[in-house]
Amino acid sequence: MLKVIVIGAGPAGIMAALTAAKENEVVLVERNNEIGKKLKLTGGGRCNITNYRNINDFFEKIVTNNKFLYSALYSFTNEDLLNYFNNQNLEYKVEFENDYKVYTKNDKADDVIEVLKKDLNRKKVKILYNTKVQELIISDNTIKGIITDKNEKIYADKIIISTGGKSYPNTGSDGTMYNILEKYGHKINHQYPALVPLVVKEGFIKELQGISMKDVVIKTKIKNKRIQKEGDMIFTHFGISGPAVLKFSSYINKILDKQNVEIRLDFLKNISKEELAKIIRANKAKLAMYNLKGYLPVKFIELVGKRLSIEKIKAADLKREDEIKLIENIKEMKLTVEDTISIKGAMVTSGGVNVKEINSSTMESKIIRNLYFAGEIIDVDAETGGYNLQIAFSTGYLAGKLLNS
Repeated sequence: MLKVIVIGAGPAGIMAALTAAKENEVVLVERNNEIGKKLKLTGGGRCNITNYRNINDFFEKIVTNNKFLYSALYSFTNEDLLNYFNNQNLEYKVEFENDYKVYTKNDKADDVIEVLKKDLNRKKVKILYNTKVQELIISDNTIKGIITDKNEKIYADKIIISTGGKSYPNTGSDGTMYNILEKYGHKINHQYPALVPLVVKEGFIKELQGISMKDVVIKTKIKNKRIQKEGDMIFTHFGISGPAVLKFSSYINKILDKQNVEIRLDFLKNISKEELAKIIRANKAKLAMYNLKGYLPVKFIELVGKRLSIEKIKAADLKREDEIKLIENIKEMKLTVEDTISIKGAMVTSGGVNVKEINSSTMESKIIRNLYFAGEIIDVDAETGGYNLQIAFSTGYLAGKLLNS
């Protein structure tokens, strides 16, 4: 029997601990007074456990280093994860109309955490709460143990690091482990906010604050690369947010470090410009903007009409050039994205431990023997929809599984 230390009790660390505990003595070190603190925030508190798509389809949803995750995702698939929760009597539901997202039946993240906590207890995993790792004990490129903030040295045969990235630092993932790993030779790729609201340059956005838009197409072209995402969004006082925006942000976050990104928004993707022109002039006796009611939110229509100074013009009197401007604001609204909000407000961190220094088949470090990684600390990230949580559980499982020897 080996002794294993897992640092960080998020989904990746918990799964690593549970898997390793089948045949080993496991100590789970957590800086908070509870496990799964960030897990509580996923899916808006509902806990988007995973996605129900075929595991083969996951890779196109992974933004950074998808090939690195082949072994992890095929070793512990979404089906395996759901079977695990079935065996633990956790009921879940699949929202097929909502991108195949999987949630707990009661829409409570606490249900997942309670199941995991009970299983950790059943497998006799020792949890050290309110304990932060200050240093690693490394000799001859081999990890031997850890030193806690209580100046306690704990030795082990293998150690798994699953301390997360820099997003939501109040949950414990403040990025301090990056500095420790860098000191021992690991390359840490720059961290960017991913799945994050976007800051827009145009001032008129503030007037649209609070307006939600359904099924929007967001697109841009950078050099020869086209980026396009679809879904719901909302205007904010600083720019735009919502599911479509969060997905889109992960594809332009690194570019924003160097330049602004011009994007275009289509608010009526199923209606062509020609059809929209007919709708605008459908009832010539009415105001042109009134003809759009039922197609777009009323407040949005009013504000766009006011901005173009056509809010009181009847359809019959609408000039052709004003019609073109109106259609452009609905089908191709141009916005200049100049930044994201802080990484602290991002759902996920993009960046972290360079995957070239990790054995993808085992999650073991290629720099330090007996050191393993799992979850968001690795430079991998995916779109919204349960994919990031699945990556956490899968990499955690693989890191824990290879400890059974």
